[in-house]
Amino acid sequence: MTSGRLWLVALGLLGTGCDGGTAACTDCPPIEGRYDLEFAEGTLPAACVSEGVGLPTGPLDIQRAGAQLTGSVAGVTLQGSIYPNSTFLLLGNQVADGGSDSLNFTGNYTPGSADGGTAAQLSGAFTRGFTRAGSTNAPCSLTRAFTAARP
Repeated sequence: MTSGRLWLVALGLLGTGCDGGTAACTDCPPIEGRYDLEFAEGTLPAACVSEGVGLPTGPLDIQRAGAQLTGSVAGVTLQGSIYPNSTFLLLGNQVADGGSDSLNFTGNYTPGSADGGTAAQLSGAFTRGFTRAGSTNAPCSLTRAFTAARP
């Protein structure tokens, strides 16, 4: 199964530091917080619908320690990194309902305005993959653009 191998490669990339491994991030963007998620319009792939897999609901919570990120969405724990150019990566994987479920958020962080007029925002791509053990159905693979703002 390639999803397991890709997950291991992604986790290896997370440990490389803030800028791809050459130097530690000392002044990382303050991405931490709670974000309300919105996804671009579109229909779910038939393989996802048949497995009951959709877009995550609820807030996206992010904590930061230097360049390292942890968080959660819809009960899935996420880990990742933020980079000096305000790009980020958050990955989560869980075994659920007899299958493997992986979630991946990649994108950009935009800080809010200093006067509080504009909230901090995230934008990027969300990818989800779900495979049920022993199933003859095609695996669910879902990609959707997302935005998120602090309430």
